[in-house]
Amino acid sequence: MVNRRLLRTKAFQTLYAFRQAERANFLLASDQISEIFLPNLDSMIPKEEQTQQLEGLRQLAELYFTELYTKQIKDDEDTPPEAKNAAKLALASYRESVQKDRTRFTKIMVNDVEGLYKTYLRILLIIRELGKIAVWDEGRRYVETDIKTSRLAQNQVMMLLTDFSALETESIRQDVKITTDYHNTIKKLFIDIILPDPDFQTYLSVSKPTFEDDLQIINHLLKTFVLKHYLITDDFEEKDINWNENKDVLKSLAVKTFKITEGQALELQPLALNWEDDKYYFLDIFNNTLDNDEYYEKLIVEQTQNWEADRLAMTDVIIMKMALAEMINFPSIPTKVTINEFIELAKNYSTPKSGNFVNGLLDKLSVKLQAEGVIRKSGRGLIDNK
Repeated sequence: MVNRRLLRTKAFQTLYAFRQAERANFLLASDQISEIFLPNLDSMIPKEEQTQQLEGLRQLAELYFTELYTKQIKDDEDTPPEAKNAAKLALASYRESVQKDRTRFTKIMVNDVEGLYKTYLRILLIIRELGKIAVWDEGRRYVETDIKTSRLAQNQVMMLLTDFSALETESIRQDVKITTDYHNTIKKLFIDIILPDPDFQTYLSVSKPTFEDDLQIINHLLKTFVLKHYLITDDFEEKDINWNENKDVLKSLAVKTFKITEGQALELQPLALNWEDDKYYFLDIFNNTLDNDEYYEKLIVEQTQNWEADRLAMTDVIIMKMALAEMINFPSIPTKVTINEFIELAKNYSTPKSGNFVNGLLDKLSVKLQAEGVIRKSGRGLIDNK
C-alpha cells in the first residue's frame, strides 16, 4: 500500500523537478528580453548603429528584470521606459509559465500515485491471462505431449480470479485491459520461461493439487515472473519512470490479494488505508513548501552561519523546507518522526554528508520553533510543544 514515506519521496521529486523548471523559465524570460532588443533589419538605420543602443537597453532591462524578480527595486528614474517595459513583460511571462508548471507538476504528482492502482489491476489481469494461455497451449500441442497445462486454468485460485467480478468492473472503469500485443508478450513468457520452470513442471505433475498447492504456484508466478521478468517489467518501466520505487508497493498490493484461505473470496486491495487523507497530506506538503518558501529559507539561512543559501545543495534545501512544512503544519505527526523521515530522504537522494547536515539543522530548528510556539504538537500520545 501507499504510505507517507513514499508520498514524501514523490513530493520531494516533484519539487526538485519544479525548481529545475523554474530555472529554465527564468532563462527563457531573459531570452525574451534579448529578442526584444534585436536589431530591426527592415530599418533604414544600419544594424551596427542600432546594436550599441539596443545592447545598452538590453542590459538595463535584464538588470531591472533581476530587481523585479528579487523584489529589490532601486531608484529607477534613469532606467528608460523601453527597458522597464521589456523587463515587466519578461517577468509576467515568467510568472505565467511558473504557475502553469506548478499546476502541471501537481497533476503529474497525483496521477503518478493514483496510476499505481491501474498497474495493480494490470498485474492481476496478467495472472488471469496466464490461465487462458495455459488452455491454449495444451490445445496447440494436443498430439505432441501429455503435459496438461490446462491444469493452471483449473487451479482453484485461478478460477476465483477468472470469476472475480470486482476486478472486471474496476478494469473497465479504469480502462485497463490486455491488448493483443500484450497478450502475445504474456504468451511468450508462458512458453519460453514459465513452462520450462521446474516448480511449474512439478505443479503440473500433481494429479490432485490441494488449495495450498494452487495458491503457492500462483504466488510463484506472481513473484518470480510477473514482477521480475524483463518481458513484463520492461513494459512497466516504459510506462512508469518511477518503477523501481513503485514496484514494492505493487508487490505488496498483489501479494495481499492472494493472502486467502480455502473458501475465501478474493478482494481488491485499496491503494491506501485512507487515500483521501493521504492525498490531502500529499498536496498540502507540496503546496505549503512552495507557498512559504521565503519564510522557510530565512529560517534555514539563520541557522547556516558562513553559508550562503545558493551554496547549499538544492536537494538539501528542498528536503529541509519540506521538513519545516511538515513540522509546522501537521500537528499530529511527532517532530522526531518528521526529522527521521527527512534524514532518510537526504541519505537516499542527496550528498553523502547530507544526512548528518539535515539532522543537525532540523534538530536546531525544531527546538527553536517549539520554544517560540511555532511548532505545536497535539493528538494521541502528543503534548503541545513537546
